[in-house]
Amino acid sequence: MAIRYGPVGAPSIFHLATAAIRETLPVGGGRYAAAVPHDLPEVHWAGLSHAYGPASDTADLLRQLGAPDREAAEAALAELYGSIFHQGTVYPATVAAVPFLAESARTAPHGRADLVWLLGQLADPQHAYGEDFPAVRAAVAACRPVLLDLLPDPDPEVREAAAYAAARAGAPAAALWQRWPAERSEPVRASLALGLGLTDPTGAQSTLTDQARHGPPALRLAAAIALLRAGLPWPPGTVAAVAAAVDAGATIAYWWARGADWSDELLVAPAAPVAVDLLRHLLASTRAETRRTGLWAAAQRCDASRSAPAELVPLVAAVARDPDPEVRRAALDTLSRAGAAAGPYADLLAEVAAGYPQVAGGRAITVAHDALGALTRLGDPRWIEPVCAAAAAGHPRPRVPDRARRTPVVLDAVRRRLAAEPARADVLAGVLGHWRAEAAVPELRAALPYAGPEVAGALLAIGYDDPRAAPYLRARAAQSADLAAAAAVLRITGDVRPLRKLVGAALAGGLRPLPGPVTVVADSGEALRPLLPAARARLTGVPDATYPQREAQILAARVVAALDGVPPVLATVRAVLAAGHVPARAAADLVADLAPAHRDTLAGLRPVLRDRLGDRWCRVAAARALARLGVPTADLTQALVAGVTDYAGRFGLATIRELSATETVPLLAGLADGDGRLDVAGSADDVVWSDEALVEELHATIAALRDRPARDVTGAGRSR
Repeated sequence: MAIRYGPVGAPSIFHLATAAIRETLPVGGGRYAAAVPHDLPEVHWAGLSHAYGPASDTADLLRQLGAPDREAAEAALAELYGSIFHQGTVYPATVAAVPFLAESARTAPHGRADLVWLLGQLADPQHAYGEDFPAVRAAVAACRPVLLDLLPDPDPEVREAAAYAAARAGAPAAALWQRWPAERSEPVRASLALGLGLTDPTGAQSTLTDQARHGPPALRLAAAIALLRAGLPWPPGTVAAVAAAVDAGATIAYWWARGADWSDELLVAPAAPVAVDLLRHLLASTRAETRRTGLWAAAQRCDASRSAPAELVPLVAAVARDPDPEVRRAALDTLSRAGAAAGPYADLLAEVAAGYPQVAGGRAITVAHDALGALTRLGDPRWIEPVCAAAAAGHPRPRVPDRARRTPVVLDAVRRRLAAEPARADVLAGVLGHWRAEAAVPELRAALPYAGPEVAGALLAIGYDDPRAAPYLRARAAQSADLAAAAAVLRITGDVRPLRKLVGAALAGGLRPLPGPVTVVADSGEALRPLLPAARARLTGVPDATYPQREAQILAARVVAALDGVPPVLATVRAVLAAGHVPARAAADLVADLAPAHRDTLAGLRPVLRDRLGDRWCRVAAARALARLGVPTADLTQALVAGVTDYAGRFGLATIRELSATETVPLLAGLADGDGRLDVAGSADDVVWSDEALVEELHATIAALRDRPARDVTGAGRSR
């Protein structure tokens, strides 16, 4: 479909945008060829893609932006947000749409401000991303004439958005300065201040400094934020002025924000003394919303800085008994996610966690849930009683967090509780399994009649085979596709059928089993021979289309390698490695497992394994395989250390210890000793705890490496 917009033959913003876009494109236009035909302004929309495939619907939606009916125009804009700007991702169709969005921002009867904000977002790396972002940003930059023309627009909402979009589009600061003395709307001046801080921070410092102390609330806050973003200091008096602005209800417009909430950066960017002083001012406010803003901002600083909790948590804890229930909730939430710094306030957390049995059956996450989680992470045994009480009251499986800290005191308390009340294995067995607490095997075995599935799972994790657990393991293998459980059934009973069924279903492509021990196929040997024809059929030498299918190819390679030898699997393993991502990790793990006995046969895979050292999904596994193929760990240091934070830190350090990669110690020390957090959290509430746990593991790894010499990790064997 082609669309014509504006007078035929007239110079258009589309021509300007296309000229700029072409400068960023490969010869011929590449993926944007349909967006930049030589006979503009026609666009072949079906040849472009957006979030849902071919962009055939985009032309009609762009036309509808100019509809006289407000609801129709708003519906079209909502559809465009979902297709050409889906959750921040941009596409080739976005590139082509930009000039039409700009024209609508100038002429549409409704929603012009919303269109201008959208254009700014498309040029803002805080909001937009993807491989097409450079071309989209170039298209928006080419629309600067329209955006600058909107700076004096009669509608103040359009002017506010235009200041943002123009700054993000790379407009010269002079254009914003030209508007500054004439502008009287406070929200627009706030947007201009942020734009000047972005485009001319040095030239704007004096103006921003003055406004941060003496401007009206919204402008005062915007100027202070602009100074922070430019790395410029706040002059004396700014802290009190900013706190007063927040008290007056001032905020930063969503589009200008750099996080989920405008206040995310309020305490993150300032130096520590300024941040502490500002938090003290915010928490001293008589306005509950201001105190909540301070607590939220404190949590963001704790998430960003390792030194922050020690500085801020005492102030947070002081308002944990605030008269406002929402402030109390925010204080306890911030305290519960603050890591080890919450330790001195464990009595308060235990008091709150004692209410967990009363709320355990509900769907909502309460302060009792938060406090209970903090106690488990602190290694405080007072989490045990409320968890067990909730289970005894019949609440459906209150779950202990997987990362409950193991200490001698807590382990002893769990064992004593389990011995006294074996039925509570329904909630305690899981944490013992996670801890691999071999010392608790007697209590677990005694509890098997009371909570068979849970105890069987814990014994499986610990590595203890109890014949009485076999029925539960058999059920676990069938219901959860658990290879480890099926392998345990084989060890305990000699019955290969559960394992053979799982592997067979995976080879057929109808099942994605839970990972089991990587040696399970080799250990099973002849028992899996009936599956050999199906396994051979998957070794096509080319990667299958989907990730689960490629993982099944590597499982097939394990079966064939165990029964036919290594050479028949090489082509497929190489192909899956070359395709990268998660399946390549499974392929690299297979190479590492085979390497000790087949090093010469596998040597040809070294180049493709080296290619994977930059792939975050499999670089640790690739480095491990290369080390086992004889590559010195000194050559793998960068990949191993970069991989420490992959998969939330689950594999990197274990591999470094396995390989005795002593060369990594200086870089590991850098990760452990810096003030910035490492990105290893599984959720926004877990940033501090996850980082602190990884830092502990980093220090333990460094100590272990310093205590042992480098060793040969290649194995002595050679393939025939």
